[in-house]
Amino acid sequence: MSGTGGAASGSGSGVILERILSGGAPLPVRSAAARGALPLPRATLTRLYLHLRNDADEGVRAEAESSLAQLTPDVLLEVLSDRACDPLVLEHFAGAAARDERLAEKVAFHPNANAKALGVLASQGSASVLDLVLTNQERLLATPGLVDRLSTNPALRADQTGRLLDLIDRFFQGEAKRVAEQAGPGVAPAETVEAEDVVKFLDVDVGELFAASEITDAEEFATSENPVVRSAYKRILTLNVAQKAILAMKGGREERIILVRDTNKIVALSVLKNARMTEGEVEMIAAMRNVSDEILRNVGINREWSQNYTVVANLVRNPRTPPSVSTNFVARLNNKDLKMIGGDRNVPEIIRKMAKRTFDLRTQKSETSFRKK
Repeated sequence: MSGTGGAASGSGSGVILERILSGGAPLPVRSAAARGALPLPRATLTRLYLHLRNDADEGVRAEAESSLAQLTPDVLLEVLSDRACDPLVLEHFAGAAARDERLAEKVAFHPNANAKALGVLASQGSASVLDLVLTNQERLLATPGLVDRLSTNPALRADQTGRLLDLIDRFFQGEAKRVAEQAGPGVAPAETVEAEDVVKFLDVDVGELFAASEITDAEEFATSENPVVRSAYKRILTLNVAQKAILAMKGGREERIILVRDTNKIVALSVLKNARMTEGEVEMIAAMRNVSDEILRNVGINREWSQNYTVVANLVRNPRTPPSVSTNFVARLNNKDLKMIGGDRNVPEIIRKMAKRTFDLRTQKSETSFRKK
């Protein structure tokens, strides 16, 4: 590859780039670009490699793929350091950057990095890479869905979760104060956080946050003998949907148990992103018949939670659990639970029959093995 370092300069480079990208360059020029034989900056050549992988000529496509494969880590570091590096190049190599802190630093702080590139770092990066994403707070706040991807990355450490929640809290407090000042005296800052603010953090449509929101079987909390639960419920009643979603992500145990039963999907699912969620709470949620099937589905597909036998057994026993989830766990149940579920008319028929069939097969094998002895 004979590309030169630095940003593209002069009209000649720009003309060549535009001709190739627009499909107006002849085959010899495209072939030379695919081999890295044109006197262009490495970042520009790399952009052309990506483009020429889809060229009409098979030879050009092969050469472009080969040139991409030959990019060494040091050359790639130079490419991503170029201030003129194209957003598509940054996006393409974001996966590699998520595994290499040196490359991640270039992508995380590059002015041309788009939401997809940053999202890959946030969702796939190691803890050290996540530190870089968290450090660039301005981009973090300005990029839709980035906080959501960070919060669900299993590599996120407890201290990083704290930083993330502090950042969210400071942002909303600042927004509330700013809006209250604009509105004038008598406006409480806590009431100024709206759905439009929350969608900066959660990768959802604004309309979903405007959907109906109420707590299922709320009387249980309103009349609870526990004053902490009653207090939490009263506070939640004063919140709008956006505030509930934020509280679900950072609130305490009482708030989580209440908000997971919210009829608004975004509020309820935000509870599952709360870093303080305990295994005992997940077991309890898996058994709840007054949460949405979407909550139970998300519990079931969580790799860590689905290793817990109690969680799995509760999901299978719960008639609210979608059969597409619970069928994956029937074979993991012990005989006692299989026998009970096989006769439970509350669970879906497909689960009941599957449990009974699994139990029968196991007991038949046991009887056969015993007779042979």
